Amino acid sequence: MTARPALIALLVLVGFGRILWTGEAPTKAQQLTGVPAQVGLWVGTPLEVAELEQRVLEGGDLRVMEYRMGEEPPVWLALEGGIGKRASFHPPEICYVGSEFEILEREPMTFIAGGAPRRLMRLVISRNDKPYEAWYWFTADDRMTHNYYQQQLWLVLDAIRGKRTFGTLVRISTPADSPEATYRRLLAFLSSYTERPAIRVAQLAGAGG
Repeated sequence: MTARPALIALLVLVGFGRILWTGEAPTKAQQLTGVPAQVGLWVGTPLEVAELEQRVLEGGDLRVMEYRMGEEPPVWLALEGGIGKRASFHPPEICYVGSEFEILEREPMTFIAGGAPRRLMRLVISRNDKPYEAWYWFTADDRMTHNYYQQQLWLVLDAIRGKRTFGTLVRISTPADSPEATYRRLLAFLSSYTERPAIRVAQLAGAGG
């Protein structure tokens, strides 16, 4: 019986946070800045955003890049960012399933960045009998997590505290030619990527509002 008041209080808090966080987006336009044209020895080319991903963004900003290094298979980077619009974030599985991919494996994993352990989510997916591996994580300001609900909680609490609510979803993926080669490729790309300055959302010069 003692758990019921605590549960009610939690629901009220979440509901209040949702009202704050899902309100109107900022009147000025935003765009992601600092999306790298090159990551280590990997050279990037911008790609068009798929129609499905445009529909589910609900106002977020998405950049997709293809990176190549010599004869290595490509690594694709999808970077989504937004201020004050929680609905624009979603686990990548939604887009994959909507694009008729099969989710074969899903598990959290740990890597080392800047001498500290970081957690991300690993997916193995397949379409038309072609396997791919994807790693993704969420951020809320300067915090990083593999857990969508943890990011949402951070953003709600930031909104309640009156802080600017800025987050990203970062996803890297590559063809899964062999487990060892795929892991090595993604880890090499990730190691170079995490050494770069943090991606931020900037106001467009001259935007109205």
